[in-house]
Amino acid sequence: MPRGSSVQVTDAILDMLNRVEEDTGVDQGLFEEQLLSYMHLVDNGVGLEKLANAIKFCNLRMLPKMSNTKAYKIVFPDKAKEIEDRDQSCDSFASMYNSSKLVTEISKLLMVPVYITNAPVHLAMHKKLFDLSNGIGAREGDYVSPTVQMNAAIALMEATKMPEDKSIELKIGMSDEAKSVQLALTEQLSRLAASQVAQFKAGVALDKVQRIGVNVVDVEVVEGNDES
Repeated sequence: MPRGSSVQVTDAILDMLNRVEEDTGVDQGLFEEQLLSYMHLVDNGVGLEKLANAIKFCNLRMLPKMSNTKAYKIVFPDKAKEIEDRDQSCDSFASMYNSSKLVTEISKLLMVPVYITNAPVHLAMHKKLFDLSNGIGAREGDYVSPTVQMNAAIALMEATKMPEDKSIELKIGMSDEAKSVQLALTEQLSRLAASQVAQFKAGVALDKVQRIGVNVVDVEVVEGNDES
């Protein structure tokens, strides 16, 4: 636990934390890394167990074909069984949990790219490679061999070089889904227009034919003198 933390860790919580991958399928190493990274969220009624459950839920929800309800049942199997034993659905409970403050905050953190969250680590690695390339060892007064210096210099050059491909790919135009919707709407309007024309030719009154919200009214035109 982080230094100065007042979080109480019981044997039951430790057992739960160590069984994350076995119980949910979430990678154990990834879970533990996220748990340590999000410890700042432990406050004001949010304990370690709540934080762990929210992390598991958010990771499960990101899987393909994994709904909020499925993730909720995996993270809270006992609670889900209790709800279903009362002939109730877990959908509303999963939806409320998904909208909770803790889950929302973790979801935002999971959207941050790894290279941003680990930026300090990358900087430290670059600094280490720079020192090695200049012959500076791990301990004060230590100097590394020319081979180590050369390898460190090559690694540093690779890590800091500009991307070779500087092109930007832009997608302009409608997506396939938008095109499908547009085509369906066009076909629907075409069928409607053809139907109205057929009815009008059959002698049906215009105000009966028109069904798309345009009202036809009789207007009496009164001719008068122009006063302007």
